[in-house]
Amino acid sequence: MPRKAAGAHERALGAELRGLREATTPKLTVTAAAARLGWSKSMLSNLENGKRKISGAEVDALLAVYRVADDRRAALVRRAERGQGPGLWEHDLPGLPPETNALAGYEQEATRIVDWEPLLVPDLVQTMEYTRAFLTGDGVDARDVEVRLMARLRRQQVLGGGVEYVALVGEAALRTAVGGRRVMADQWRHVLRATEIPGVRFGIVPSAAVHPGLIGPFRLLEFPSATPVAHVELRRSAVFLERAEATPYVTAATRVEAVTLGLGDSFRLVSARITELEGY
Repeated sequence: MPRKAAGAHERALGAELRGLREATTPKLTVTAAAARLGWSKSMLSNLENGKRKISGAEVDALLAVYRVADDRRAALVRRAERGQGPGLWEHDLPGLPPETNALAGYEQEATRIVDWEPLLVPDLVQTMEYTRAFLTGDGVDARDVEVRLMARLRRQQVLGGGVEYVALVGEAALRTAVGGRRVMADQWRHVLRATEIPGVRFGIVPSAAVHPGLIGPFRLLEFPSATPVAHVELRRSAVFLERAEATPYVTAATRVEAVTLGLGDSFRLVSARITELEGY
């Protein structure tokens, strides 16, 4: 069964540490690696599965056993030390759903994110006006809208920071009216401008195309040495799927990308829609 989001930082870091252990030559088992450090097998297993926090000193000791290069080792130690405090925004954004905090943690660790949205503009390329109109229309309490807006804005700051971001948007989203004609025109202009950010790609998926994404939206997050994680939103929460449970979403992302229009055709469709919205 899928697990609710918890300890996104620990799970992402733990998965990467597991990948480094499995890459050792000869390959070290959990038992053998733990024994070299005087740890119990369960302790290392829990670390690799993100079930407990790991300190920078523990990461340093572990990577010494794995003979990881100094620069990579130092980077992972810093990541562990960043995760010793509370969640990213627990203090200054109280009331934020835990799934949002967890998602932000995953996005900061990811090297590639694929967003598939059949009816809406993906989160990381939304304007604040569009987000506000959607949250209000979705029935989110007015007291929570501002908190979620701030969280959305902060999440968007990962773009341009080295992550590859692929926004796949259903053609039907061009006709979804969120906030009125001006808001929608500004939103689509923003999407086109976002493609100027290094690492950001965007494409329209034709309504006539048949693919696994027709079942619903999802987000796929990929990491340097860890298996991908799929993020699937529910009505008032979300789940994070890993390993075998994430595999169908890896396949789905590939197949949705395969039927996506190229950048030129996508730009022409969006530009035509902007012109229509502005009444020219």
